[in-house]
Amino acid sequence: MKFLIFEMKTVCYNSYLYFGDSLGKALGLLGHEVEYFKVDEDSLDDLEDYIGQNFDAIIDFNSDLPRALMDDDSFFLDHIDAPFFDIILDHPLYHHDSLKNKLSNFHVICLDSNHKDYILKYYPHIKSVNVTPMTGELAFGQDKIDWEAFDKRPYDILMTGTYTDPTRIEAAIMKLPDFLRDNIKELIDMMMADSSLTIENAVEALARNEIYDYINSDLPLHTQTFYLADTYVRCVNRKNLICALDKCEHKLDLFGGLWDELDLHHATIHREIPFNLTFTVFSKAKICVNIMPNFKAGSHDRVFSAQLNGAVALTDPTTLLRSEYSDMENILFYDLEDIAGVTQIADSALSDVGNLKKIAQNGFEIATNRHTWANIADVIINAVK
Repeated sequence: MKFLIFEMKTVCYNSYLYFGDSLGKALGLLGHEVEYFKVDEDSLDDLEDYIGQNFDAIIDFNSDLPRALMDDDSFFLDHIDAPFFDIILDHPLYHHDSLKNKLSNFHVICLDSNHKDYILKYYPHIKSVNVTPMTGELAFGQDKIDWEAFDKRPYDILMTGTYTDPTRIEAAIMKLPDFLRDNIKELIDMMMADSSLTIENAVEALARNEIYDYINSDLPLHTQTFYLADTYVRCVNRKNLICALDKCEHKLDLFGGLWDELDLHHATIHREIPFNLTFTVFSKAKICVNIMPNFKAGSHDRVFSAQLNGAVALTDPTTLLRSEYSDMENILFYDLEDIAGVTQIADSALSDVGNLKKIAQNGFEIATNRHTWANIADVIINAVK
């Protein structure tokens, strides 16, 4: 097969570039031909060179390409003879402006089976939707995990990512029209009261209780409009998680932007690093902490990246993770309904490093067998077939 991979964005610590390169490498190792368009290396004018070309599949991540139009208002992607696969790394609500466009051969790969259901329900022109989480790899320069040195890893508890103060989101909400602000506050209350509630289910519940008929008037558009509710809940949960971990008896290290805006007492804050270097710090951690971006049936790549580098993943659970992992055997779960309890979970696990290493080894085995770039490449190939 012949693949064209677009790398159109350099945001999120260059994670999109890493994902594109890693998927391309995995496809190449399976014997497929891979061509890249990299926005940081190629000129946007060169996109026209692909018009009329043939590929077995075109791939992009969180793509804006479905919105690209020719001079006659036809879709740019319809002028390339290939199915287009958009790999969506967030909830689909954040990509409504791309997903709504009726390309002739539009397909989606997403991270969560709830997201798949949402896309199939509200975007019937999309021809197929498949699910696979993203992943990472063993840190550069290492060929295996040194399990004998596990107890000497310098980071007891590690978290990577960016902090966003919830008050920033509150300020944005307060600038909205009254009716929209009130609806968003109601959604926030629902989601904070029930951590299992997805944003789409919350919006559907809101629609049933409102005079305005959201459901029959383009619910995906309204769900997009309510994105600040989802964002706010994510920010509050992340803040509460780190504040609870800051109370641990063991060391907490944070890598990423704006953590100094949070009033922490014991954590050590490190500078931001490119995405591919996070694997190096994971390889130096005993526990790597994850919090889902409100995913309930998928996973964030931090979980598998941590495990592939010999660390124990400490995360809120999803139906996917519960189907593959067992708490205290190959992973550590905390409950969003009791985030404060994560303090005891982390301290208790670190009090027995020998057992913690066994959990790490068991998690490593599962991630190695089920969550590598070869596994993701297989999902893509089967989707194309």
